[in-house]
Amino acid sequence: MTAASAGEDGRPQAGRGEPDSFTLAVPDTWTLYDLHGDGLARARVRVLREARDQGERDRINRLFRGARRIMVSARQRGALYAAGTTTLYEDGLLMAGVMVFRVTPPPGHDFSARELAARYSAAGERERGTRTGERGRGPRTGERERGAHRRFTVHELPHAGPAGRLTGLETADPTGDLSYRLLAVNTVVPVPRSRSSVVISCYSPNLPLAGELYRVFDAITSTFRFTYVREGPVS
Repeated sequence: MTAASAGEDGRPQAGRGEPDSFTLAVPDTWTLYDLHGDGLARARVRVLREARDQGERDRINRLFRGARRIMVSARQRGALYAAGTTTLYEDGLLMAGVMVFRVTPPPGHDFSARELAARYSAAGERERGTRTGERGRGPRTGERERGAHRRFTVHELPHAGPAGRLTGLETADPTGDLSYRLLAVNTVVPVPRSRSSVVISCYSPNLPLAGELYRVFDAITSTFRFTYVREGPVS
């Protein structure tokens, strides 16, 4: 499955097989990322030119190091799509993004939407909850602590049907001097006629803007739809 730029209603219809692709709309001011860091590197140079002092430059560099870690992790986990924004305003840098993954459980196993949403952490580290095959056992202490500020709900996406959603704060595991928290909305959409699911992961380190950003993330996720390129239009 690959990212596509256009398509009709993505809901499964009679006579269709597994979808070939998907579409997702982001704000016009957002940029499609290449997942190799080149786009982020150019954005960092542009934003640093606008920085007012060394303190602001240091904060910008810390945020971009975190963003680069997210992109590296996304590429290693086989992300299909990534987009985001890095904009410097009077009161600081706004950074937000979205990534899309396709996840298929190993043979003989299955994962709930809640488990998948927790495993695909935007912060770059999978949660240490239930291991593959440990069905029926509760989360370990570490996951309970990290999940204390996260809430699981079920949403109806306009073009893709029911989806599970985990909303709240994620904490990245420390690596050297790098540890940070993210607003995150991980939405799990079952792929029609498949054992797979798509995970749409929206994130931002701008915690004070939580309310506004959650509305933006909900609007982005609501545009998701599957497309059936090979079959063409269904009459």
